[in-house]
This record gives sequence, structure tokens and C-alpha cells, in this order.
Amino acid sequence: MPSLQTIRQNPQFLLLAMAFVMPLTFSVWNALLNNFVIDAAQFNGAQIGILQSLREVPGFLAFTAIFVLLVLKEQTFALISLALMSIGIALTGWFPFEYGL
Repeated sequence: MPSLQTIRQNPQFLLLAMAFVMPLTFSVWNALLNNFVIDAAQFNGAQIGILQSLREVPGFLAFTAIFVLLVLKEQTFALISLALMSIGIALTGWFPFEYGL
């Protein structure tokens, strides 16, 4: 298994890692939304709407990525973002209520 240093130095490893992890995390999130949120958290339509609208807030703050890129390299920022997204989706199961999701 390649080390983190190898992934940052070799763009092919970064591309492969991102091409594998992004669809995986999206599929997990989609399964959580369709199964866990309705069955375990007992969400209704209004709560799912609130959840989806709150999920869009980071998209409005995407312009701050420009300031982050002044400090970090693009590859490092991509790996940090991918790791944060994966950790956030993994922690979703521990918070089966509206504010936790």
C-alpha cells in the first residue's frame, strides 16, 4: 500500500484514490439517506428537506477554498477534504437525530 508521501508525490495514486473513495462515500451517504434516516431516525418529509438544504450550505462557502489554496497545495487540500468527508459520513451512524445528521 502506498504511503501518504507517495500519494502526494505521484498524481496517478491521488487520482486513483479519489476515483475510488468519492463514489464509495457518495454511495454510503445515499444508502444512509434512503434507509437509516427514514427507518432509524424516523425522519419525515420536512426533516429530510431541512437536512438536504443544510447540506448545501458548504457549497455556498466554497469560495473560501481559494484562501486555503494560498496556504496548502491542491493535492494536500484534496486529501484533507476527502478524509474529512469520509470521517463525517462514517460518524453519521452515531448521531441518529436531526441535528446530528
